Amino acid sequence: MIKRVIGTIVFLLVANAGIRTALVYFHNEQFKDAVKEIALFGVGRSDEILRNKVMEAANDNQIPLDPDFIEIQRKTIVGAGDHVVIKYAYAVMVPVIPSKPHRFEFDYITP
Repeated sequence: MIKRVIGTIVFLLVANAGIRTALVYFHNEQFKDAVKEIALFGVGRSDEILRNKVMEAANDNQIPLDPDFIEIQRKTIVGAGDHVVIKYAYAVMVPVIPSKPHRFEFDYITP
């Protein structure tokens, strides 16, 4: 009986940690796809508009991103024309184990 209770508690802790971690990575992938799209179609837009669109995508995906950690560059590629590169970095504290948060750090540069 006691083994079953302890086994159930351990299973629930592991399942909780897995779900919380999976959600963090899921939201990051959704955000990364949104930023790629913003960079792809952002050639004719100002840096401020692009930054606002990235912040809007961050809010939609529950990403705690500070606007100071968004870097926007413009490149000209021979044959392909203008290209926008967006770079960002953020960190999320997730309570993987109750009362013991773990820090997940993400950074990305659009291709």
